[in-house]
Amino acid sequence: MPSKRAVEIMQRQEKEQHEAEMWAGIEAQVEAETSAKRESEMKQREKQERGGKTLDEVESVDVWNKLGIDVPIKPVDREIAPPVTLEKTPSDEETDDESLAEPGDEAEQAEAPDEPDWELIDKMANLSEPMEGVPDAPDLQELVIEEPPKSVEIEPQVLMQKEEFVNDEPDWPVKW
Repeated sequence: MPSKRAVEIMQRQEKEQHEAEMWAGIEAQVEAETSAKRESEMKQREKQERGGKTLDEVESVDVWNKLGIDVPIKPVDREIAPPVTLEKTPSDEETDDESLAEPGDEAEQAEAPDEPDWELIDKMANLSEPMEGVPDAPDLQELVIEEPPKSVEIEPQVLMQKEEFVNDEPDWPVKW
């Protein structure tokens, strides 16, 4: 029989071996995750690099042929627009003066337009006259709202007719 000390040493060795295996598994998992992360980053960089490259004429023709287009479309050269310069005109100076005016002055100008809208006034004046193709509206004051009955009673004869109708053709063939 092994001594107590030998049993303790064996148990400690088994425990250390188990811990070493566990740490090796964890390290392998961490290494696998980092390598997968590196691979995905590399693929992402490749996609970005490929996305920024232009195709030469042969590659372009091949791509268009795969899409079913025989004649490739020529790219359009970009033109850079000239810079826009703003010049002050006499009318701009007037608008600057208007922007310096007091707020009460603008309200007075908005309320009093130069000329009335005569077309709108004519249309509004003719609203009371009947128009061709438009039905007359009912006079709402003449309409009387009747209250519906509180309970609806079914007559026995009507109920019998419904039952007869339902029981009339019980063997109706259903073909879906």
